[in-house]
Amino acid sequence: MIKLVVCDIDGTLIGADENLHEKASELTKRLDAEHILFSLATGRADYLVSRYAEQLDISVPYITCNGAAVVSGGRRLTEKLMDAAPLEAVITEADRLGLSIVYSLGGRESVWRETPWILESRRRYGRYGRVHRFSREEWADTKLDKVLILDENKEGKIDTIENHCRRLFPDYGFTRYIDWSVEIVAGGVSKAQGLKELAALLGIPLDEVLAIGDHQNDIEMITAAGQGAAVGNATADLKKAADYVCKAEALDGVIEAVNHFCFSGRQLRKVPNR
Repeated sequence: MIKLVVCDIDGTLIGADENLHEKASELTKRLDAEHILFSLATGRADYLVSRYAEQLDISVPYITCNGAAVVSGGRRLTEKLMDAAPLEAVITEADRLGLSIVYSLGGRESVWRETPWILESRRRYGRYGRVHRFSREEWADTKLDKVLILDENKEGKIDTIENHCRRLFPDYGFTRYIDWSVEIVAGGVSKAQGLKELAALLGIPLDEVLAIGDHQNDIEMITAAGQGAAVGNATADLKKAADYVCKAEALDGVIEAVNHFCFSGRQLRKVPNR
């Protein structure tokens, strides 16, 4: 029996407009009525998750920064950070190649410089307002949640960055998102590890967890959970790893997966506001 549903955000719970549809709130209310908990697991920094947690009235902790932290009420219950100093070479190379660099520090995001992708994201979503490069002292003293390096033009430059990342393993981990980007975290950090920590905090066995996602950073999470679902727009790799592949995409796929695993295929009904 599923007691906890953990869902990715981007491409799964929300679409490109980053807005949360009313159907998501209806879903969490239905789960609550059945005494099934609902939480989030995302690569987003803490401050970018809180509004979704509030909109969905989520009372349990959630996973941020691809598993680097488990957060509740704006406070980190667990975290695993990485030293910035060993990343100087890869960040310097990414900057030389003209790639976009976003890093998270204490649950807040900053960018290395203003690339066209950064400027467009700021215009569309209001993100990436802080631009800051580390001083020599900061390289030595700073501990980071994660670093995202992105090749907006998909020119193959991510291959070079991946090679740098491989030299850092196993002290650092990374996820490659096809030909688009690489995300770096501390060794051992993943959504799967975050899921294990979340389940332990809630006292729920992993085999009573349903995890739902759409991309490469969700693979370990959906395989760690008792049941794992891939929404219809998920990557081929995630679909191969999933116990269930949804026909519907994004939020409609989430609803399909919850119906399949939690409600025996019954259609989700609209739940009156309480």
